[in-house]
Amino acid sequence: MSTDLLDDVRDGVCLTLAPLNINQYHQMIRDGILHDGEPIELIQGTLVYKDRRDKTGGIMTHGSRHLKTLNKLTAILSRWIADRSAFLQVQGPVTLNDQCEPEPDCSLIVGKPDDFGDAVPTASSVLVAFEVADSSLRTDRRTKMRLYADASIPTYVIVNLKDNLIEVHTNPSPAGSGYVTRTEYLPGDTLNIMVGTIGVMPLTVNDLI
Repeated sequence: MSTDLLDDVRDGVCLTLAPLNINQYHQMIRDGILHDGEPIELIQGTLVYKDRRDKTGGIMTHGSRHLKTLNKLTAILSRWIADRSAFLQVQGPVTLNDQCEPEPDCSLIVGKPDDFGDAVPTASSVLVAFEVADSSLRTDRRTKMRLYADASIPTYVIVNLKDNLIEVHTNPSPAGSGYVTRTEYLPGDTLNIMVGTIGVMPLTVNDLI
């Protein structure tokens, strides 16, 4: 989609875009129009590429620092969540509403994978959503934050590689205003993340940054 077209839509000088819904999006995957596992998310009815770059690189590039941090985060969360009544989902879809199905880098989801059968977990099952952000920081702080808050996901964590810190956002306020509480943790800090009624998970910034 060209920038000119988006500018026209914003300025109201062309026809309104026709958003996709979840059923249409899934049908495109079943029909092979989109391939399962492609770095694409459905955001407000629009297909967008997931930005997993470091500071440079093409949009399809999985940045080495982003990948290293994601792998470290995955290992930490996997150890903590073991034997608890929740599970870790890595870069998997979460249905927020009829036109939004983002894929957080990591999600802690209540229950067991078998509880969902062939269904995608919904926002009501997500205890914490995590994004590892470098080139995607602006999107993760704006679009993703607004979507997760509107869906009442209680805690949203951004591993901010651009500024070398971790942001914890809590107390979601629906209707587009994001999260009420934001706390930043710097190298040397340890944070304690409330994971629903499952427990409190300690996380050391130096383990990720």
